[in-house]
Amino acid sequence: MPIPAPDRTRPLRFDYDEPQRALLVEWADGTVHRIPFPVLRRACPCAVCAGEMGSPGRFAAGPELGAGEDDLADIGLVGAYGLNAVWGDGHSTGIYTFERLRELGERAGVA
Repeated sequence: MPIPAPDRTRPLRFDYDEPQRALLVEWADGTVHRIPFPVLRRACPCAVCAGEMGSPGRFAAGPELGAGEDDLADIGLVGAYGLNAVWGDGHSTGIYTFERLRELGERAGVA
């Protein structure tokens, strides 16, 4: 029987995998993903990084990441739907929905 969709996007635990430089996400369906910090940073959904109103975002052209940009300094829950990341360069305006984190995790592969 397929697992209900809500369990696919309900995280049980977030953690840092510092040696692998990845965000570890354990999902209610039993899947565990490690999302590399650079992948997570480039997927920042904020207007500056992802773009808005037809304007391309900072990562549209694929520029190199600068010092601290892919150093995950902190994470925190945003309500019951997402995660906020604070990066080493101080950037902190992106909210990653659990659905988006699941997509990123599936692209990165199962841990």
